[in-house]
Amino acid sequence: LCGRPQRERGCCRCVSAPLKQQVGRPPEMWNCFSSRTGQGRQRVQSILSILVLTTAGLGSSHVGAFTVPNVPTTNPAVSQLPASQFSTFSHYRRPLATFKSQSSSSTLLKTLPFDEDGPVGEPIQDEFNVRTTVFLIGGQALLVLAAAGASLILGTPNYGLGNGFALTNDAIFAGAIATIPLFVLALVLDVVEKSVPALKDVTMATQRSVLAVLGGTFKPVAALGTAIGLGAAAGIGEEMLFRGVLQTELSNRFGDVFALGASSVVFGALHAVTPIYAFLAGLASVFFGYLYLESHNLAVPIVCHGLYDVGALLWAHWTITQMTEGDRDEIRKWISPVEK
Repeated sequence: LCGRPQRERGCCRCVSAPLKQQVGRPPEMWNCFSSRTGQGRQRVQSILSILVLTTAGLGSSHVGAFTVPNVPTTNPAVSQLPASQFSTFSHYRRPLATFKSQSSSSTLLKTLPFDEDGPVGEPIQDEFNVRTTVFLIGGQALLVLAAAGASLILGTPNYGLGNGFALTNDAIFAGAIATIPLFVLALVLDVVEKSVPALKDVTMATQRSVLAVLGGTFKPVAALGTAIGLGAAAGIGEEMLFRGVLQTELSNRFGDVFALGASSVVFGALHAVTPIYAFLAGLASVFFGYLYLESHNLAVPIVCHGLYDVGALLWAHWTITQMTEGDRDEIRKWISPVEK
């Protein structure tokens, strides 16, 4: 509590009278902790976004997507609004109702015209933000530290990279060739997507994230840099943790078949943006795990995973830039089945 009375702040109507009586303070001295609660909720949402980022790295429109934290608006009036009053995935969180300023209970907050769905009369403009992008890549790269730490605890060789790790020309070539089945699968899913609504949700999940990071205008340099950064962080971090550590340790104790299946189930569950999305992520995990078992070199699945993510993210960005603003707004408003 900030110590300022309600009559000076005029913003404590969200606190019920019984709760005020239970605390034992007179109603006129209750402060507006609603804004503080909103700020706390926003911090929790950001932390959860980071946790999701550290477990989501497949960037295809069909086999994986990543979740991004909300990009704050540069509008001071909007940035002061409680976090609960905004939608989640857009350049800024959009006000969903009429708000009153904290300085006066009778003065309306001066923002864009709006209805129950958000601002009207002016389209939302998503923008590329370097700081946010670096934050996303850094969050994904935390998996490298997690894998190294787990390897030290469990005694996994070479910090989770395995004894056979070698980034040779043959390993790079093998990893690049191994992306072909993944891109073929993505192409097939694109063809059948219209007849399978669940696949549309997978595409929307990825496009929503890519739109929030790169915006709706084509940015080849920024898109390439972002794709390489996220692809490298996901390829290295996730392969070290799920193949180099988890699959290796399970294989030592229960055998290769069990290790491949169990690690893929965990991988898919941690990518559960939608049920189909989790299944496809688990399928991709089986493929990456098979590459590791066959090559005995973690560099092969790392290269395959990273290159696939780079290509998939660039394709998603290009697809979004060819859409109409109405289609992009539909992506912004989309809510996954898990979030409902």
